[in-house]
Amino acid sequence: MRLGHREFVESWLRRRARTDSPAALASEALAAVWERAQRSLSELSLQALARCALDAAARDFPLLADARVAPRGFELGAAAQAEARDLLAALGGLLLELLSLVEDTSGAILAPALEAELLRVGGTRRTPPDGVRRLAAG
Repeated sequence: MRLGHREFVESWLRRRARTDSPAALASEALAAVWERAQRSLSELSLQALARCALDAAARDFPLLADARVAPRGFELGAAAQAEARDLLAALGGLLLELLSLVEDTSGAILAPALEAELLRVGGTRRTPPDGVRRLAAG
């Protein structure tokens, strides 16, 4: 059974929360998702989805108020200097909004690929999804 986006993002953040540099983790995660999405979405579509995700996340996480979407991805602005806990919570909110919007607009095709990119970010080893782990064991 596939995890929902909220559960996926929360699990990913729990495994990455002990990072020495939350700003670097946030930057790497957002860049990875952006680069993967660029392979499937037009520049204008990706920017529009990213702006909608950022607007929605900023309502719940005012820390993102001065963050913006640029042609090459997200720019966190002052949020990058925030306390680790606050930055990671805001990052989780932004990722959740983006994954949900991408899933809604791509017919649930692209969001799993973006989640796979996140699994490669910030960890010393990649943790496979539950279904892959079961297949490898069986």
